[in-house]
Amino acid sequence: MNLPEEWTTGTVSANGIALQYYRAGSGPTIVMAHGMFDNGRRWVPLGSDLADDYEVITYDARGHGRSDAPETGYDIDNRVADLVGLVNGLDLTDPILVGHSVGGVTAAWAAADHPDLPRTLVLEDPSRFREHPEMSMEEAREMGRERLRESKALSLEERIEQHYDDGIDPDHARRLAAADDECSPHVAMIAQEHELVTEAFDEIICPTLVLRRDVDVADRVADLDAADRLVDGRLVHVPDAGHYVFRDEYDAATAELRAFLRLAGAAGERE
Repeated sequence: MNLPEEWTTGTVSANGIALQYYRAGSGPTIVMAHGMFDNGRRWVPLGSDLADDYEVITYDARGHGRSDAPETGYDIDNRVADLVGLVNGLDLTDPILVGHSVGGVTAAWAAADHPDLPRTLVLEDPSRFREHPEMSMEEAREMGRERLRESKALSLEERIEQHYDDGIDPDHARRLAAADDECSPHVAMIAQEHELVTEAFDEIICPTLVLRRDVDVADRVADLDAADRLVDGRLVHVPDAGHYVFRDEYDAATAELRAFLRLAGAAGERE
């Protein structure tokens, strides 16, 4: 499974399916939700760095990695129920939720629907942040299915050369490239109509950090205006970062994350 030796794995029953999870470190718990076509092993570099100070738990969302891939249940309500079921199934208390892309959507709505669940929330460039895509649901689903078909037609080495041959640790490059082989076509069903992430902000009460890609001035202003809906929030545009903020600008993004967690930990003790 190509994991560092300090990581352990297991499965938990959540919302009627089996979810694979990965665990390292000790301390306050961080639960990480990955994006579409990825799996929980995407978080290994960041999780390993955080494991000195935190217990880090990542998981394969339904249809991804080693988790179950039912034909249905890829809507936001079930994805939230999966995450909440994982937290409850592992008997976690006051976890910090971190989510990227689609996983950011899941984490945000989990925090909105279950405001007493997370201690804090971190969103890495969540999809559908303040705008819907300019395509229909079916077009988005077909695009997802075609993207997966094209990637699976390539060898692992070809995928690495095309997408990950840019200084990434070779072991981690193989983890990233192999994720498509463990991804079910059913995940295309994630492309469904649902409210924007910013709609969840009105119900989120925990301290929240949003790490966004680098955008132009007009989009920065619109993003900051949207983040004002958070009761206790901070939005940071990470210079030169794209959608994969932690991959593109790891040092800058991790510094923002650690600073936020230190501040939230000092001020966020629950009564």
